[in-house]
Amino acid sequence: MHSLNQRSIRSTPPADWPQLRQSIAACLLGTFALRMAAGIMGSMLQLYFDWIDSHVAPISFGTRSIIIGVFFLPELVGSPVLGAWSDKYGRKLFILLGPLAGALAVQITAFTVFLPLLAVTRFLEGLSTASAIPATLGYLSEVTAHDDHLRGRVIGIFEIATLGGTIAGILLGGPMFDAFLNHAFTLNSIFYLLSLAIFFFGMKTHARRAEQSALNEARSIAREMTRFGRIVRQAFAPMAQAFTSTRILSFVPAWLAINMVLGVWLNSVVGLLINKTQSFPGQLLFGLLRESLHGGTQISAGAGVLLGIFGLGVFLWSLVLGRFRRTSIMFVSSVGLFALVVILFLVNHADTLDNPIIPVYLFVAALALMVVSGFTPAALTYLADLTEHAPNDRGAIMGLYSVFFGLGQFIGQLLGGQFGDWQGVDGVLILTMLLGVVSVITLLRLHGVEPARAPAVMATE
Repeated sequence: MHSLNQRSIRSTPPADWPQLRQSIAACLLGTFALRMAAGIMGSMLQLYFDWIDSHVAPISFGTRSIIIGVFFLPELVGSPVLGAWSDKYGRKLFILLGPLAGALAVQITAFTVFLPLLAVTRFLEGLSTASAIPATLGYLSEVTAHDDHLRGRVIGIFEIATLGGTIAGILLGGPMFDAFLNHAFTLNSIFYLLSLAIFFFGMKTHARRAEQSALNEARSIAREMTRFGRIVRQAFAPMAQAFTSTRILSFVPAWLAINMVLGVWLNSVVGLLINKTQSFPGQLLFGLLRESLHGGTQISAGAGVLLGIFGLGVFLWSLVLGRFRRTSIMFVSSVGLFALVVILFLVNHADTLDNPIIPVYLFVAALALMVVSGFTPAALTYLADLTEHAPNDRGAIMGLYSVFFGLGQFIGQLLGGQFGDWQGVDGVLILTMLLGVVSVITLLRLHGVEPARAPAVMATE
């Protein structure tokens, strides 16, 4: 059994491995550029809403949330469809669609204040993510199938590229909009086109149907697009089959809960920090920046620092990801979430930020955030491991990543607002704790039934 485990973890690299190494590098670098462009777009959109509200016509926060929420629709529906198409027609085509859709979205945004059209641009941005992410993950899963340790490192670097690009986008978005207003969206298209060039020239194409020409492939896709209903059913078929897998089905509650936590904090906390109309006595963090003249800049800088800490944690976890069971890492990360919530509760109920214990709290919170960061790369690697039993459906199964990421953020955003209205920052912390409990219970059950063996061996059983 020992020799079988070792053989399943590492096997002979493919003959074209040097070219595949270049493709992996291009894939990761292109992902960085794509996420940076998306980060710029996301950070500038709220500023653009404020500009429209001040100079054109009032926009309620409810309307803004609806427009932003359109982003998740193609992620929820399009990810499995486009992921399945990437399995069938080649992943590079759908990776290239990502920056193309994003470039089109920012160009439209630059020249309109018509709210329904802005909703269309959010749909295109969601389509960009729904097309690129499952195809990219499927590609990386395929080219690292021969080496389990390499897969862990590559998936970890993919997360770093995603977070790093997002951080860069957040830091660049505000200054770009301040300098160029709506024309900043046009400038952002440069980053989308840069990503497109990296993907196009750097990635080695994996032909799915060698007997068909590229023209015939395009015609086949066009014909299938005219039969969308059947396509959706076929695309969701691998996902439906995946849900019959005990390992995947057992994992869903934890994965969804953690993504809901992301939705809560990414979409609700900013409003709590800058709120000027409500008050929760005894909560230091609620309305902390309400008197600041540069609250947006401070939030952007703070978000950049937090994402940097998170990215460092992902990098450190990626170094050891192949040495431990995926469920063990996810469990430790979920427990770290409890520590983070407790520390933030103590900060929120401190008498003042000048309290000498505050720096200690923040240092411990940073360590806890790095522990929490291990969940995402471990979850992605866990999904990649599970594709080994269905190598022809890698893109569709990895599409679960985008589906539950989008669904979790959408539900988390809605719940975060309700809990924030109820108890301010404490309400968000309580919701986070409850979601952490769901994750821990799920992972305890999953860890108890998962054999302590190489994932590739389990997939073949």
